[in-house]
Parts: sequence; structure tokens; C-alpha cells
Amino acid sequence: MKHFKAYLITAAIYGIASLWTAPAQAAQGMDFFNGKTLTWIVATGPGGGHDFYGRLIARHIEKAIPGLKTVVVNRPGAGFIIGTNLIWAAKPDGLTIGSFSTGLVYVQIRKLRGAKFDLTKMSWIGKAASDVRMLSVAKNSEFKSFTDIINSKRVVKFSAAGVGTGAFNDAFMLSDVYKIPYKIIVGYQGAQAALGMVRGETDALMGSMSSGMNYVRAGHTRVLMQFGDVLKGVPNATQYAKTPMQKTLTKLIVNFGRLARITAGPPNIVPDRLAALRAGYLKAVTSKDLIEEAKRAHREIDPAGGEEVRRRIVAMLDQPPEIKEMLVRLSKQSVPMVKHTGPVTQIKRGGRRVWITYQGKEVKAAISGSRTKVTINGKKTKRKNIKVGMTCTFTYPRAGAEAKSVDCKG
Repeated sequence: MKHFKAYLITAAIYGIASLWTAPAQAAQGMDFFNGKTLTWIVATGPGGGHDFYGRLIARHIEKAIPGLKTVVVNRPGAGFIIGTNLIWAAKPDGLTIGSFSTGLVYVQIRKLRGAKFDLTKMSWIGKAASDVRMLSVAKNSEFKSFTDIINSKRVVKFSAAGVGTGAFNDAFMLSDVYKIPYKIIVGYQGAQAALGMVRGETDALMGSMSSGMNYVRAGHTRVLMQFGDVLKGVPNATQYAKTPMQKTLTKLIVNFGRLARITAGPPNIVPDRLAALRAGYLKAVTSKDLIEEAKRAHREIDPAGGEEVRRRIVAMLDQPPEIKEMLVRLSKQSVPMVKHTGPVTQIKRGGRRVWITYQGKEVKAAISGSRTKVTINGKKTKRKNIKVGMTCTFTYPRAGAEAKSVDCKG
């Protein structure tokens, strides 16, 4: 609620006239949405945090804007870029908005090919949560503080789900700025990140507090550093930041954590309709019913309005040349892949997990419905079509990790 209060306070500084105009615009825009259908694009696949928040708010915004109906459409791919491009290209009539990762700030700074949007020009609706970033290690780790990691005489192994994920980006930037000898090992999805540290396969994880604290509470990991001031007794990253570059990076990651579950529309949405969407969004995310529903799902709500989100996005994009250069180097990072070929022996969860026999042992691959390319006899297909007995080749960073591609015959 603190960011919602901050939003209201900030609105006051624009003067009495603006406070009169915004409600009037919102009221006029509300009339437009009566009897209309709003398409809400979630730039990732079904399930997971982004999908949960998108569907949650879409349901409750119907109550906040009289007569409005919503349809949620998942458009995953290319690390949120495909869905966000669709939001960017939509008509500015207020009937298409969507949600995506704050990590696209890094994509825009890096000028990644394929990203057609300009976050500074999007019509920002609001944000639903904050998710402080933190550095964690196994409970029995040799590293007792972030200082130990900085002064490590050996390579520190960070884990991440894949190149371009928040954990990968943060680990790269942190290691670069603090001159940590490091290696990022990918293929650790969800709980595997914590289990990898417990097993000694990796040393550290840069991740979100909402996910990481589950493993802390379970007694598997402990937090060395937080990019915020939420956990009592845990050092704040600001106390380690000594150089200008370290301070700038810390501020960037702190702001990243403050902007979670963001929602925007295409540029130049009709002003009264944008005012209505912003007002309806805030009414939805601050409603008792939505907060209680989120609480039952163990999800936090920490909302802010569209104008506040826009200002923060602009501030995050305004980085010094040193940060931009580092992000360019980050965009060139790659991970070596290995290939394992063998007959399929097991399939679970509709093809989400597939096992083959390779050199006399069973090895497993996780198959993503959006990120893994699956082919059978040279033709692109869905994971559910993989069958026991087919001979498949997994291309992945390691056995057990999510596959980049699965090529089957049979």
C-alpha cells in the first residue's frame, strides 16, 4: 500500500486543476468501456507469476469499470518480446493492454534486435507488486557474507534458468561491477536453483524475494544481501556499494525490484480512456477482494499508478555509458550446449518431462511449451506428440535442464 499512498501524494503536487481534470476524464472514459471487451495480453505462457497477476487483475478490473468484459490472451516467446510487441502495435483505443517483465528495460537499453517497442512511449496503467532482489546461498555455504564472495579466491558458481533471465542478468552485472571471479550455470528452473546450491553444484543465486524466501523458510538457503530494506538482520546492498558504478548498479537493481507485475498499453491511448483504465486498475488492485485472493495464493500486492510507473521506467532507462556498455556485453553472453541422443523411455506431464537412455543411463530434459523447439521427423510440433520408443536428441546446457531443442525420429 505504501506505493499507492505515494502515488496519491505525488498526484497532489500537480495542483488543484489536475486533480479536478483526472477524475472528470476517468468518468468520461468509464462510459466508453460500458459494453466493451478489453483484451489483456500476458507476454508469457499460462501459469507462473505474470499469468497469475494478469488474470487476477483482469477479473477485478471488470468490477471497477462498469460494463467492461476482459479476455486474457497468452502470447509467450522471445523473453516477453513477442507479447510486448503486440501490445505496442495495438490500436490506441484503450481496448488492448497487457503485462510483461520489467526486464525489458535491459532489452531496450541493449537495443536488442526484434524489440520494436519504446517503453518511454507506452501508455502506463500501473503495477501490482514489488519483488525485492536478493543474493542467497546454501545454508551450509562457505560464503558467510557478500564480502566473502567478493574476496573469493576461486570461481563463484551462480545459477540461472537461462541466458537473459533476471538471475542471469543480475549475476553477470554484480560479478562484473564487483570483479568477482564467476561462472553462471544455466538450466536451474524453480526449486532446482535452491537444490543445486544444497547439492554443491552451484554457490549462489540472484533472485526475487517472493520465490527465494520459500527455500529460506524450508531451511535450505540463507540470504546474504538484499536490494532493499525488507528483511531484518540482512545487509542492504547499499552498504557494499563504494564506487560510482557499484552505486549506480545497486540503484538500478533496487528500482527493478520495486517495479514488478507492470501493465501498459500502446502509445497514445485516448486520454480519457487511459484515465479510466488507470483509475479502474488502482481501484481493482487496492480492493479488499483482490488483496484477499492474492493473499490466499501467497502473492503480495504493492500497487502504484500509471504515472509513477512511467517515471520510474524513464529513470531506469536513463543509465550512464558504463552501464549501457556492460549491458551490451551482457547481450553477447552465451552458454555452451551439449547434445544427448537416445530412445525415449519415459514421458510425464504431457511431455513437460522426457527421459531418454544415453550411454547406458537415463537422462531427463524439461520441455517448455514456448521456449523449447520440438521437431519430429524434421517437422515442428508440440511436446505432447513425443512418444516412448522414439529416438530423440536433447540440446541443453546439462542433463536435467530445460532443453533448447528436442529433435525426434520415429
